Amino acid sequence: MKNPSLLLVAFLMLLSCTGHNRYSIQLDAGSSALDGYQLALYSQNADPSMAALDSAMVEKGRCTIKGTIDSTDWYVVVLHDPNRSTTITQLIYLDGKVDIKVNGERLVVEGSPVNEAWQAFMDNYEKLSANVVALNQQYMSEPSNTALQQELATAYQEFEMVFRKMAIEAVNANLDNAAGTQILKSSAAMLEDADIERLLAEADSSFLRDPFVQDLADQLVKSKRVTIGQPFVDMVLFTPEGDTVTLSEYVAKGRYVLIDFWASWCGPCIRELPNVVSAYKKYHNKGFDVVGISLDESAADWKAAITKHGLVWPQLSDLSGWKSVAARLYAVSSIPHTVLLDPNGVIIMKDLRGEGLEAALAERLH
Repeated sequence: MKNPSLLLVAFLMLLSCTGHNRYSIQLDAGSSALDGYQLALYSQNADPSMAALDSAMVEKGRCTIKGTIDSTDWYVVVLHDPNRSTTITQLIYLDGKVDIKVNGERLVVEGSPVNEAWQAFMDNYEKLSANVVALNQQYMSEPSNTALQQELATAYQEFEMVFRKMAIEAVNANLDNAAGTQILKSSAAMLEDADIERLLAEADSSFLRDPFVQDLADQLVKSKRVTIGQPFVDMVLFTPEGDTVTLSEYVAKGRYVLIDFWASWCGPCIRELPNVVSAYKKYHNKGFDVVGISLDESAADWKAAITKHGLVWPQLSDLSGWKSVAARLYAVSSIPHTVLLDPNGVIIMKDLRGEGLEAALAERLH
């Protein structure tokens, strides 16, 4: 599960509507079927339950919102019925005139190169993720179906590989405009550090001044301290019983150790746990250990998940979620995330899952 700060929810500052940049948002619903619905405009990080910046009612299949803003930026439009039982949300770049059309349960944005580039990226994302979404829905209704679980894990790995290539191409094509930064925000968690470094090396100065991009560049610096070939970074965390321990108490003791970053609320983590359990059972007596590091915030949820999934290896956390010292020190931007240490505590592999983990251990622990 990806860090919410890296997925499709944005993180820019709230903007007031007191500026002098005029905008016009025109909605074409295609028919009068949506008459009575409301189209509302919100700042990107605003709570939709709060008052909108502006809104208009759909009449005869159309409506228009006009106004001024401090500066061109990303906003969210929400189309909903009077009871809010049906809601459609879309991210838009407000830089003048924006045209929106209703296509089934989607809002399609046109009217500027930035919006069209973002729309194309999202269209491709939906096509690529359709199979994973369908399998996940099926798995949610059949959680004990191990064959389906494996099929979902395989499909997700294939999705990640294709999405990574698509995202890199989309950012590359928009390094000189706001679509590029927004696409990078939504995909950074699934890119390799080397991918991001290459993109930033080609970006222009305005791209690099974006606050998110600057944070990402800082994170890359930190990640170099935990690249393959570097020794593990020690830290202080807590056990489920509340005892203070250091990571060094469990690693560099002559055994291979997998540091497994996870959380009870992370669906992909839970789906991957059976693979870690299987590897632990098969290779523990041959010199393999696991140390789980949770990004949970609830002690109760963390402890319940440890028991439910039979995690018998050491479990550590500071119950700080994404602000965890462990996530910062190891530059963790998405979970599950794994770091394999050799018997001397040196990082030798990262992000091993499923068959990859099995193959890595089989090669080293005959």
